[in-house]
Amino acid sequence: MIRGPGHAVNDSLPQAAVSAPVVRDFDIELSIDNVKSWGGDRELYQRFLSLALTADEATGVTDGPLPHAVLGLAALAAWRSGALDLRSDALGRLDEALASGSIARPALASALGLAPSELDDFARAQAQSPFGWPARGDGDVVIARVGGFRGLGGPWTAPPLRGEPGDHDGRFVITLADGERWQLDADIFGTMLTRISSEPTDVRGDVVASGAWPTRLAVFDTSYLAWLVLEQAR
Repeated sequence: MIRGPGHAVNDSLPQAAVSAPVVRDFDIELSIDNVKSWGGDRELYQRFLSLALTADEATGVTDGPLPHAVLGLAALAAWRSGALDLRSDALGRLDEALASGSIARPALASALGLAPSELDDFARAQAQSPFGWPARGDGDVVIARVGGFRGLGGPWTAPPLRGEPGDHDGRFVITLADGERWQLDADIFGTMLTRISSEPTDVRGDVVASGAWPTRLAVFDTSYLAWLVLEQAR
């Protein structure tokens, strides 16, 4: 099957829609609107927040989720849905919850699409790189597919010609065959494409990327997509 843009962590998810959860004293529709405005996916946010709240309820510690738990799980679910700019806040909440035990581990794991046993490895991997993941596999692994032909809903009118590292880990610069240049910001869950000046610049700078999680962009002259690839650890 030919896939369009998307993240590999979402490729095997069930296609069935999940209804928005109902949470006392929490405006779920407002949170959904916010997540969409931040670049997240509504269906993914609903899915992971619902799973997390169900897991929290199953612990039976309190009668309904505590406010700090709802906010923490919502932040994690929003990041998991592709809201790239929430990574720092979500990781801070995850680290605090793991250290204090303030949110049940099954709930934290469900918000991220992980097993509870993977949480610590995930936190350690994310401390090393925005592409850190507890089950990296062997060889090169595709993390995400970005771009696409504008006539079919994508952003580009020409195929990508090359991809280069940007000025920090998780950022890349893509040059199209027609000379347009685009900035790609990415992590394990989300991507953001922004058109930038066509004037060439020194895009590499002093980037310090994790040797444990090296990444590159793969492009082909027969495709309007660019593939973000995680290489073998160096």
